[in-house]
Amino acid sequence: MVATLNHSSAKETLKFLEKKASAGVWSLDFTTQQMAWSDGFYELLGLAPGSIEPSYETIVQMMHPDDRRSSGEFDRIVNEGLPLDRELRIIQPNGKLRWLSNRSEVHLDKSGKPVRVLGVLLDVTSQREAALARDAAESRFRALVSATNAFVWTADAEGKILDIRNWRELRGENPAAILGSRWIDLVHPEDRAGTVKSWSDALATKSNYQCEHRVLQPDGSYRWMLSRAAPILLENGAVREWVGISADIQDRKVWPAADASRETVMTGSQLRAARGVLNWSVRELSQAAGVSSSTIRRLEEMDGPPPGREQALAPLQAALEAAGVEFLFPPTGKPGVRPR
Repeated sequence: MVATLNHSSAKETLKFLEKKASAGVWSLDFTTQQMAWSDGFYELLGLAPGSIEPSYETIVQMMHPDDRRSSGEFDRIVNEGLPLDRELRIIQPNGKLRWLSNRSEVHLDKSGKPVRVLGVLLDVTSQREAALARDAAESRFRALVSATNAFVWTADAEGKILDIRNWRELRGENPAAILGSRWIDLVHPEDRAGTVKSWSDALATKSNYQCEHRVLQPDGSYRWMLSRAAPILLENGAVREWVGISADIQDRKVWPAADASRETVMTGSQLRAARGVLNWSVRELSQAAGVSSSTIRRLEEMDGPPPGREQALAPLQAALEAAGVEFLFPPTGKPGVRPR
């Protein structure tokens, strides 16, 4: 004997499924031009079930302006039997924005004329927000990589290099030639043993890696680099991958020690660049240094150092250095900044 759902049971089942799946069902009869919404559909719109007469016009009014179709577009799509699947944003009466995904199917009569469309609406807000958060994080990461003027790289659990950001941009070379373990060939022969040992020790102990070494440049010269890396661990404690950064420290290594005694004054361009490295707003720097926002803006308008003694520079520089910025004052050329 086959058991079937009666009307009451089917309605309760639909209500249960809609609640658990954050979904709603709708239909449109082309003969009567009447639309029907399930309770779940009303709730996705932020409305009480049965509170208003279902209509496509109501949905359009609640759509985000950027997601509305042009006039007559809906009728054209339906009349041609085209799919209605799409994602759209709904602004609920309480002002809350929800991302909804529509999946539907147009039913045709024997002559091929549309007679009815059935659809289901799914709340995909959490997925969209997660995707937007990932995009924002990736954008911030790309901006940071660009601002640091350094190489950012990833390695697998065994320590083989998988990817190097900025390599092509800064060196004009394809990074594929040094992936895996071939990167060690670029390290100065005198520094290779120490570099390999430091990297091997970090891999063995799953601890942070740090090493200063000279790296071969495209023109055949060597420059000092500071390489750091940290392991990304799985829940079981195993290493999933390594994330590292290699920054040029040539000036720090070769400048005469006597230059450390030179009087150095932070410039407005350095102040702007330092905020960029940290992704700090003027307000955040003001709070960290105890200096007014108006003073910071005034100083940042100057590309060079201020004409006289400026008391605000010391706390500003101290706050930025404490947050991880290093100020550079080379014997020749313009002052600069970089992550510490």
